[in-house]
Amino acid sequence: MRVRILVCCSETPRPPLNGSRLVAWQLCTRLARTHDVTVVALRHPDQDGAPPDGVRLREVPFAPRSRVGAWAARGAALVRREPVGTRRSVSALAPAVRAMAGRVDVAHVMLGDIAGLAPALDVPAVIAPLDVWHRNIEAQAAGSGGPERMWRRAQTGAVRRFESLAYRPFARTVLVTDEDARQLRTLDPSLRTVVIPNGVDAQSFTADGRARSGVLFTGALNSPANEQAAVRLAERIMPVVRQSVPDARLHLVGRAPGPRIRALDATVVADVPDLRPHLWGAAVYACPMDSGTGIKNKLLEAMAAGVPAVATSLACQGLTVRDGVQLRIAEDDEAFARAVVDCLRAPGGLAAAAREYVLAHHSWDAVTDAYVTLYREISVGP
Repeated sequence: MRVRILVCCSETPRPPLNGSRLVAWQLCTRLARTHDVTVVALRHPDQDGAPPDGVRLREVPFAPRSRVGAWAARGAALVRREPVGTRRSVSALAPAVRAMAGRVDVAHVMLGDIAGLAPALDVPAVIAPLDVWHRNIEAQAAGSGGPERMWRRAQTGAVRRFESLAYRPFARTVLVTDEDARQLRTLDPSLRTVVIPNGVDAQSFTADGRARSGVLFTGALNSPANEQAAVRLAERIMPVVRQSVPDARLHLVGRAPGPRIRALDATVVADVPDLRPHLWGAAVYACPMDSGTGIKNKLLEAMAAGVPAVATSLACQGLTVRDGVQLRIAEDDEAFARAVVDCLRAPGGLAAAAREYVLAHHSWDAVTDAYVTLYREISVGP
């Protein structure tokens, strides 16, 4: 039976695809093969690529604020004790959402920052924050200083309050890991959480056989958690690696690297249209995450690309992987560096086992099926 699905997004699922855009694009593309999908989304100025095939797309142009406007928004958010930007995003989307009344069976709201759309929905709905928002703000506060840290700490409290209230109207709240679901229920035990992991289009990451060299880390390099991991890798781990492999080179590839990243002893490549060639050319993928939430798609993509990987246990949250089987897991700098050296010298069967794991446990088709089952469950009722 075809389901009429309304997907509400704070960013249009158009290229460049990363983060929530990638999740929405992959999910909507597969949903539209067998169901009727309408996407209502904010369209940002950098979004010029084609939307998912088969979806009805209703976009609301959304320009960034001026510098003065951004500071004014911060002040208003402090006074209202709410996350900055949520009110503006919801106000922009709500008229288009209300116009869909009577035309859909179920709604899917992505991400948590537009949970305020709940009153505009006239059908059963799921909210998919995917991870725990306030923990990401905590990481941003830890990586900041001075007035910015004070602001981020105030936002942490506002986001915790928002999460505990704004998700309540939804029939289900979808997270990508059990730990994220547990953390969210500590704010509001009444929330009905469901865990559906992210997927990876593993076939598109199939390695092309090129020669491999160097140590790679990827991600949105302006993210505090990713910046912290990159700095740790360059300043504390790679010097130990080079004691054993003197010519080992670090490559940092990702979006919007700031001055601190660009000053590191590494090859920094910014804003590439396609990460896959960099993954295919890496000898080791290093993911020394100390903070952050959710499943690390960057690690799953590296595993799908057949790169031997070394990661912290936090980077592996939400994954059922084992040290020495699909990848190496290490915590402190010395142990992490030794594992990187081992992979540089003798990667063994890690790459093949890692790719098999992604194919078996993180296909987008399986993720889509899980969401369709959820839509039918909430639209029919208990």
